[in-house]
Amino acid sequence: MTEFNKSTQKKDWDALAEKRLAAIKRSTKASSDDALVRAAHKVMAEFNNTESLSSVKQEIVRMAQSRETLLNMDRNKIIEEVAQHIEKLTGFGQDTVSSFAIYIREMKK
Repeated sequence: MTEFNKSTQKKDWDALAEKRLAAIKRSTKASSDDALVRAAHKVMAEFNNTESLSSVKQEIVRMAQSRETLLNMDRNKIIEEVAQHIEKLTGFGQDTVSSFAIYIREMKK
């Protein structure tokens, strides 16, 4: 494979990865924003009931933890997808590609 083909293949892969990552980020942000709006409506309804302030505080903590869990799940999915694409690279030896994939997978939370 010529240097030009390797460079072109890497640029194509980089562009594809960037497009996919941007799409996933948009999707994650939209679903996260929807969840936050629903949660905010729920919290505001609870604030109308002054007897349940402590339960509202607990719900806010649970929602924040749920959001963090969802974001970590999405992050882990993206990292796994990148690692799978790395494993398909042909410009390096198999040991090097495997090491890259392992390194990337260790970024999961």
